[in-house]
Formats: sequence, C-alpha cells, structure tokens
Amino acid sequence: MKNKGRLCSIALASVFLIFVFLILISAAASAAQVTKIGTGYDPAVYGNKVVWTNGVVIHLYDLTNKTDTTVSSSGASCPDIYDNKLVWRDESSGRPRLAVYDIPTATKSYITRNVDQYSKPAIYGNRVVWSANESVYLRDISKSKQTKIGSGSNPDIYDTKVVYYSYSEDPNADMAIRMYDLKTKKKITVTSSGDPNIPRIWGNKVIWADVYNHQGYIAMYDISTKKTVDVTHQLDTDPSGNEYGASTGTHIDIQDEKIVYNKCVDDYEGKPGVYVYNISTGKSTLVYKYPEDVYTTPEIYDNIVVWGIDKNYVDSADDNDIYLCNLVD
Repeated sequence: MKNKGRLCSIALASVFLIFVFLILISAAASAAQVTKIGTGYDPAVYGNKVVWTNGVVIHLYDLTNKTDTTVSSSGASCPDIYDNKLVWRDESSGRPRLAVYDIPTATKSYITRNVDQYSKPAIYGNRVVWSANESVYLRDISKSKQTKIGSGSNPDIYDTKVVYYSYSEDPNADMAIRMYDLKTKKKITVTSSGDPNIPRIWGNKVIWADVYNHQGYIAMYDISTKKTVDVTHQLDTDPSGNEYGASTGTHIDIQDEKIVYNKCVDDYEGKPGVYVYNISTGKSTLVYKYPEDVYTTPEIYDNIVVWGIDKNYVDSADDNDIYLCNLVD
C-alpha cells in the first residue's frame, strides 16, 4: 500500500509536470514569436513595411524603426503594397475609386475609371490590377495606361503574369482560374476543377482555394512543370468517421517557398489558427492558435507573417488587432 501510494504520487506529479511543460511550450511558441503592431483590418506586407486600414486612415508601419505613420484617407479598405507604393480602395468621395500613394514623396493620385464597391487592388512594380463589374483591369501607373485584360474577378499579379477567377472565358469550364501573360498577350486555364477562387501567384506557382464547401481547401499549380498538388486536405473522414479537411480556403497568400492560410475549425487535420506551409517539405506549421470560427487574413513576405481578423466574418470591431510574426525569431 505504501509503495502503491508512492507510485500514484509519482504518476500524478509526472502528469502535472508534463501538463505544465506543455503549457509553457504553447505559451512560449505564441508569446516569443507574435507581436501586436496595431489595430485595424486588411494588413499587407512588403520588405520592412506593413500597411493596413482602420477605416479612417491608412497605417504604414516600419518594421526597422517600429514607427507607425498614418495617411489620411477616410473610407479606405483593401490596401496593398509594393516597394514604395501603396494602393487601396477609397470611398471618401462617396464613390469607389483606387488610391495610389507614393511613400517617398507623400503624393496621392486616383484611378476612377472602371472601379466599383468590390474592387480590391493588387500591385506589382508600376502595375495595378483589380476587378469591377465582372471584368479584370490593369493599369500601368507610370504611363497612365489602363486596359481590360479579362472577364472575371479577384485578380493577382506577379511580374508580367496576372491570374484571376472567371466563369465565362473558358468554353469548356463553368468556373476556372485563368492566367494572362502581359508579354505574349496569351491566356491559359490554370484549373477548371471543382470551384476554384481567390487565386494568388508568386514566381512560377499559382495557388487558389477550392471553396466548394467547408470553407474550401488550397491547391497549387506549378507553371514550369504544369502539375497541380493539394496543399491542404480535401473533405475527408477521419478514423472515427468524422468529417475533416476543406476548412482552409478563406484567406491565402504565397511568397517564395511559403504559403500562409487561415484554418477555422478544430478537426483531425489540426487546430484552428494561422498556418505556414513550406512548399519544399510539404509541411504545415501552426503559427498562432485561435478558437474555432475565428477567421484571419494572413499575408507573408520573406519571413514576416502579418494578419488581422477578417471583417467579413465579424459583426463588431472587437479584437480587430494586427499581429506580426517573424518566423526566424
């Protein structure tokens, strides 16, 4: 009895120590890596700069100096950044337009033609792409030249290639991800499988969310090899017979060998939160854990991941903080 009591005490102490150890590991993984840098929505990152909006002004945060500069622009949303240029949708005048802001000179100009209340700009170099009224537009801001390049929505741009969602251009597909090459003036269908949307491009990789149900899953196409692989799981059944997977398609981004995404349910595939997927290894890592049904908007550049709460899935401004994680810290 004496030995049994001692063994029970040792077992309980071991369990307690393991429990405390796991808590410390979890706390360290979150606290050591993640920093709150502001409050608002729609963060984007490029180099050492992060941009976001709180609906009244645009915030520009310098990661090197840890300074937050504001740009006056009421009615701002959906900002993007490339080098020293910012773009965002601006409705301060009472009608939708796109603002283009040059950081060194602090000068602002507007794109007013073919813009609607759903236009979300993306920028690469001097080129800005967006969609309005089911058409995709490109503007070279260095030449003030604007053209319609396709019929669709949700465009993204990398160098001379633009990807977008379309349901009318490919006669063999009801829904497709299309890619337009600015050099060759040619288009191809990247995928017409399932219900693909929210395409993103970097280098020779195109990713998208197949949003057919359960918030969708993420797939990737390699332009050079012409092969498609699943990044996250399609809808499946775990060993206990419960559905899992296809809960990762609400917000995605790609840069070099990394993909970031939001997961919003707790299932066999993993916990809800912000994830980074390594293309080379095919492995996903949980960066920051959230409760179920919390939707975030992760974006990535180099080893910096930024995110906020997706305002499309909240009814109030509670907990709309902007967070940053340096993956090498």
